[in-house]
Amino acid sequence: MAEEVSSPVSTVEITVENIEKALHQLYFDSNLANKDTAQKWLTLAQRAPQAWQYCWILLEPSKPPEVQFFGACTIHIKISKSWNELHPEQYEILRTQLFQNIFQFSSGTMSSFVLNTMPEIWPKAIQGIIDTFQQTNLAHLNDTDKCTALLELLTVLPEEFHTSPMLQSRRGHVRHELQQGIQCVLPLLERLLTTESPMAIQQHALKCFSSWVMFGIPLTDIEMMIQMLFRLIHNPDLFDICVDAIVNVVCNPIAYNYPNGILKMIPQALLLREKFNSAVDEKDAEVCNGICRLVVCIGENHSKCMLECPEEYKEPVMELTRFILSFSALPGYFPVDETISNIPFGFWYIMQDDIISAASDHFQQYTTVYTPVYMQLAEVLLNKVQYPPDSEYDGWSADEKEEFRCYRQDIADTLMYAYTLLREPFMLEACLFVFRSIAEGLEYGDDQCVQNLMMLLPQIPLTNNKLASTAMYMLGAYAEWLHDFPDALQTVIPLLLSGLHNAELAIASTVALKDISAECIPHLQPFATDILSTTEAVFTTNVVKSRELIRLMSTVGYTLSSLRLSSTMSYLDVLVGPIVQQLEALTSEQPSAITKSGIHVRINMLSMLFSTLDYRRPDNTEEGTTKKQPAPPQSEETQPVLLVLQQVFPLIQKIVSVWLTDTGIIEDVCELLKRAQRTLLDDMAPLVPQLSQIIVQIYSVIPQSSVLELAKSLMMLFSTDEAQLPTLKSLYVSLSTKTLSIFQTAGIHEHTDVIESYMSLISQLLRKCPHVVVCEDCNPLPIYQIGLVGLTLPETITVKSTAIFFCDFINQSSKFPLLAQIVTDYGQNLVEIILKAIGGASPRQVMDHMADILMSLNKNTFQLLCKWLEELLSIPQFPSPIASKEDKEHFKKSVVWAFLRPPGTQLCNHMRLA
Repeated sequence: MAEEVSSPVSTVEITVENIEKALHQLYFDSNLANKDTAQKWLTLAQRAPQAWQYCWILLEPSKPPEVQFFGACTIHIKISKSWNELHPEQYEILRTQLFQNIFQFSSGTMSSFVLNTMPEIWPKAIQGIIDTFQQTNLAHLNDTDKCTALLELLTVLPEEFHTSPMLQSRRGHVRHELQQGIQCVLPLLERLLTTESPMAIQQHALKCFSSWVMFGIPLTDIEMMIQMLFRLIHNPDLFDICVDAIVNVVCNPIAYNYPNGILKMIPQALLLREKFNSAVDEKDAEVCNGICRLVVCIGENHSKCMLECPEEYKEPVMELTRFILSFSALPGYFPVDETISNIPFGFWYIMQDDIISAASDHFQQYTTVYTPVYMQLAEVLLNKVQYPPDSEYDGWSADEKEEFRCYRQDIADTLMYAYTLLREPFMLEACLFVFRSIAEGLEYGDDQCVQNLMMLLPQIPLTNNKLASTAMYMLGAYAEWLHDFPDALQTVIPLLLSGLHNAELAIASTVALKDISAECIPHLQPFATDILSTTEAVFTTNVVKSRELIRLMSTVGYTLSSLRLSSTMSYLDVLVGPIVQQLEALTSEQPSAITKSGIHVRINMLSMLFSTLDYRRPDNTEEGTTKKQPAPPQSEETQPVLLVLQQVFPLIQKIVSVWLTDTGIIEDVCELLKRAQRTLLDDMAPLVPQLSQIIVQIYSVIPQSSVLELAKSLMMLFSTDEAQLPTLKSLYVSLSTKTLSIFQTAGIHEHTDVIESYMSLISQLLRKCPHVVVCEDCNPLPIYQIGLVGLTLPETITVKSTAIFFCDFINQSSKFPLLAQIVTDYGQNLVEIILKAIGGASPRQVMDHMADILMSLNKNTFQLLCKWLEELLSIPQFPSPIASKEDKEHFKKSVVWAFLRPPGTQLCNHMRLA
């Protein structure tokens, strides 16, 4: 053949023998010239009319693989490109031959035959193919092989349609016939996917569906298949194929005609979030990439559909947008730690483009909804664009560095798209937000970066409320820095005061002013006039809401603390005078919800003033500020809060009389008086009798914990003042008498908050001034008995407070015979309740507190404790039926020998589980 093929290729006779020689020369000859000659001759042989006959001989099983392959290719070429050479009477013979060989060779040849014969020669060809395969009975093929061959043929058909050369007029007829055949293919695929088909068959079925989707199927015809895809996607073996199929559904142009079908897919796509989160945790890059590609594909191809969706789909659409945002925000550095955050770039561009091109009325609606999303995107991208540390970046390959460079450029483009959409300085807002976020962890010192930022603030156009709000919150976060660099206050204070005239900025402005004024009291005097005059103007308008008015009063208090007393009192007359007048007017009105709201706001404004206006500021100031402030030079002068409190105290008494049964107002009054106490300390002494009187007045009508907390702070404040001792004793007796009376009538279970506060009060008194508790006017025994009941309550905090009371009571019994006698007479009752609690009557959380009481008894009443334990633990099935005699003995010995608290607590739990 070498000699033959060396001659002009057209002179070599086309025979099977020569074809085989040419193929051998093509595959195995080392001479490239001979290979090229053989290739050219074989191409001519395929085009020759006699190829219709010799191709079948080449397919015989005895032939070498390269010969069989050439034969199969020849058949495919002849059918697809030389169909007009075949006589119509040969069509049926050819179809039979193809079906006989299809199980051995490629289905592409059969698909070419189908496309050339439908619909004129072979009507309903798709149904005919399916029927033929189902009826074929070949001994050497099982059902799986036949099904695989059928699916391969059905998969190739729509693909072959797009590449086969045919007249345009005929292409329309063939397309119509294929569209008719879809109704035969879909039921077959649904059966194969819903039954227990082998995995290979399911994979082929999904690939077949994906191929027909690309041909074009209305979404209304495949709703069931789409649901099936979202169900099968959770199978790891089918995940990639399902993703490809769904992507093909979404990307096909025909899908644009079915917006409802696309919207129905969104809730199903959202169900993939859990799978995505799990894949992120497990670092499964393939699953992350597949889900990201699927979800982003929906957004990219149907962003306009998402924008124009009906009301019921607006929330799912926003959830899908946030899902896509989570892809962009995936932690780590691209492309080393993650490889998907670049996929959504196209979506963000297309979405903003659709929004900008919308009609003006729709544009306003869309920007209102999507502006926050693009603001979040900006924050995300500002984080993702950052370089990794040098130690990490230096270890990247050159390709990774190049990818990261391109990625950063894509981020820049995306930020520009967002700017085009928003037309506002959102990038600046994001930068200020970042500065605010790092404020807490910043080591200040001489930080030039922060100084430069403060210098730039006047140049920033804060016309946008979001930008201005973020700037104000950021300034508040740097309150400590401003204390060390007070020169910046010249810029900061005017900016924050300007926000008080805008309702949307009032929250950020008042929060920042409060934080800064609390830290910068020594530096506020130059700005006092501006702050206080602006505040006066705000108080006379309705721009700022009640909560902001209360918060603003803290700034007033801190600012007044920086002034002389004379100046402070002048401003107080201007600022507080109207508030007192309004409060007096409201008190004179008939009680109503509106009146109550007005009283609540003004009492809380005064309360905030009392906690912040302090000429002798202690180490721990109100609202968690723990930085010790230097005492101003007028520290020997009268505290302004005392003067104001003396002025408003008659009004407070009137409010209490009118609103005595309103728990909310009474709590406000108690909080106001507590804050005044914390500020005035010993200066509160002149008002102690009046304050005691008002406490008794309230508690005698409606006992509540807030009143007891006020009484406790008052008693602890003056516990060492002999002059106030009679008043404190009288107050204690009145509170105890009322407390004992309500538990004798109403029952302890309805007042667990009261008993918790009352036990806490008695505990503090036993430690600081036990002589108040141990007095002739009030017998401690009923209090002890209330405590016994308190230990049995289900509320852990009440049990804890009661247990602390018993520990203090027992510890003081060694100093006071009256207390010792009570412990002696009723200590066994206490031990019995403790043992019942350990035995299971109380929750496990209170075991620590029970152990504390046992240790106090061990320390102070050792002999009695031994006796009580012996008697009680000898009772059968006490305190628990599952506690054995050995468990009880071990427990008793451990308590008697006073092990340290942790082992004691473990013993309580051990006996509980025994």
